[in-house]
Amino acid sequence: MAKPFSLGGQGLCAGRDSGEPVTGDYPGAAPWHFTGGTIKRVIVNVSGRPYVDLEREAVALMARE
Repeated sequence: MAKPFSLGGQGLCAGRDSGEPVTGDYPGAAPWHFTGGTIKRVIVNVSGRPYVDLEREAVALMARE
């Protein structure tokens, strides 16, 4: 069985999905485990520009006021 990998909460998972389904086609209930073969490699490229959630940043700033 694939070992799950996650960054910061639900974030990025490989081999399972324990959160909300991305589609209604998932059978049964969470957690959903990958059963379609063997995951031989997972590559995560983080070399691009970082994503900044401006709304979340604004809420955090307002909470500090």
